[in-house]
Amino acid sequence: MPYCNVAEPFLDSVHAHPQKIAVVFDGRTISYGELNDRINCVARVLIEDLEVGVGDRVAYLLPNCPELLEVYYAVQKIGAVAVPLNFKSIAREIGCLVNASGAKVLVFAKRFARMVADAAPDFCEPVSLACADGFVDGAFSLMKSFERDNPDEPMLFRGSSALSRIQYTGGSMGVPKGAARTHQADLVELDAVMDSNGVADDADNVVLVQCPLEHHGGHSWFTMALAAGATLVVCGAFDAENILHLIERYRVTYMILLPPTTYRRLLRCPAIGRYDLSSVRLVQSAAGAMPKAIAQLIYDYFPNAVLNYGWGQSESGAGTSLRITREMLEADSPLLESVGFPMKHVEMKVVDERGVELSNGEVGEALFRSQSVMEGYYGQDGSADSVFTDDGWLCTGDLMMRDDKGCFYLLSRKKDVVKSGGENVFASEVENAIRAHPDVEDCLVFGARDPILGEAVAAVVQPRIGAALTEEEIRDHCKRLMASYKKPRYVTFVEDMGRDDAGKVRKGDIIDCFNERRGEWENGVERGSEAT
Repeated sequence: MPYCNVAEPFLDSVHAHPQKIAVVFDGRTISYGELNDRINCVARVLIEDLEVGVGDRVAYLLPNCPELLEVYYAVQKIGAVAVPLNFKSIAREIGCLVNASGAKVLVFAKRFARMVADAAPDFCEPVSLACADGFVDGAFSLMKSFERDNPDEPMLFRGSSALSRIQYTGGSMGVPKGAARTHQADLVELDAVMDSNGVADDADNVVLVQCPLEHHGGHSWFTMALAAGATLVVCGAFDAENILHLIERYRVTYMILLPPTTYRRLLRCPAIGRYDLSSVRLVQSAAGAMPKAIAQLIYDYFPNAVLNYGWGQSESGAGTSLRITREMLEADSPLLESVGFPMKHVEMKVVDERGVELSNGEVGEALFRSQSVMEGYYGQDGSADSVFTDDGWLCTGDLMMRDDKGCFYLLSRKKDVVKSGGENVFASEVENAIRAHPDVEDCLVFGARDPILGEAVAAVVQPRIGAALTEEEIRDHCKRLMASYKKPRYVTFVEDMGRDDAGKVRKGDIIDCFNERRGEWENGVERGSEAT
């Protein structure tokens, strides 16, 4: 691969069509040439005012906005390391991640100034603060950089094996780890993703991204769009009618919302019938199962689109991909239950607990090998030993099965197998069954202690607004779709699972909520007989 810096594909687009619109955000348009000038201004500030050098970590706490793109590419050009932070983090979490990454600079949006001020006393080392979109006491304003007259290109750092980004994983149990990703890893991922969806086949593509740009999926898609020379339409917080408006106004051709249940929210918008969605040619989903009902609704409302589904991790970079066609839906193809085929540059296999490769149809841990894989977890000595095999395969922690065609099926996280009464139950299988109920919006399945079975299947369910679901209705529904022993023995309901914009749920919080309610049950009526 000829590139040595992840900014180079973007620079190719700048040189090819500097006047073309690169970014649309909140009614504002920015050309490729203007965006690159702004990036160069930020790069100059990082070097001259904030004294950032090669290898220094620059963290940023920014919502979806053009400033995030400017900071990211400026950091890459000068050979520093990007540390995107979840903008919903609280002060304690910000302090923890800044310290873990050893960030020299923290760039933030003005709306987060109070949160940053609360986090700053916990920083272990001096950290320079910079506000991206305003003026805050004690912080350098990046807005000053745009008043200068010299947006010349900085000397481009070139080092494919150098660290480019530390991507903190939003662990569902609340313990984030920083995937250390090199320029080469992100360039290989970029090529794999672009190959899987064909975005570079048409220079006039318009790509809408609603998921967080600081998340691995959002990062992948904004770098992909700008590398392809497309127009990137950036959405802020989820607003169904605004998304529909943007699709119609800018003739969006590619779009990604996360998680899949977000599409249900979009397609339930009462005004959807008033918008022309015929320009959309590809609808992307990931970060969770795609229920057949949602897939069918996507095809009902996007007449010219194909649905693309993918699996991947911050650790793996690239992953798998599957085109879900109308024909597959009509035939109820078994492939609808899969996560697809390995992308370009990717090898995958399934192994048992001893690391021996399994035959097709057998369930084991999926191992992954590619130049798109991370180096290890940043700052955790020996982490590579625990997540890589001796011959370089990444241990994904996902239990999968491969069929005779080479397609992979995700059954569960390795740690999410419920061993109930001597039987192994895959949490994701039960979740998929529950989500197939028309009155279910979302759910989480896990193992709970049980006096009879030792461990039993438990489900926390978020009903559709206005629906009146019962525990028995959920159990009966599951028994129609799977063996009776897999149905949840315990069921409770919540109004909102609290998933973030990246599709992550704080599993520990949900389990705590379940346990609190369980305590109430045990102090009242014994429930074991209800689950027979």
